[in-house]
Amino acid sequence: MSSPTPVAPTLSLSTDAPTYSVGELLTLTADYSDSSAAPLTLTISATAVDANGVSVSATTTATVNTAEQLPMTVTPSDSFSDVYAEVSNTAGVATFTTTIQAPPAAPPASA
Repeated sequence: MSSPTPVAPTLSLSTDAPTYSVGELLTLTADYSDSSAAPLTLTISATAVDANGVSVSATTTATVNTAEQLPMTVTPSDSFSDVYAEVSNTAGVATFTTTIQAPPAAPPASA
């Protein structure tokens, strides 16, 4: 039997809508896991054999937290320099809101 593989920290971001206008409220959700939960990869295998004795195998993986997930510090930023307010941060999920500001001015065109 081989030892389980430690899982690297993960972070994924999503917004509540795909498109916004200046002045609209954006809600950002950060889903994360880190080494405080001592996550390990569980590998699951199965073999099936049909009536003719032909077999087929498949595997899948899942992440198993072996300790309690602690909140991580998440600091969002964007290319418009919007300011994000943390709404909540429970183990594994942080939520933020911001009001979309006007984009920064484009640099002057060179002659």
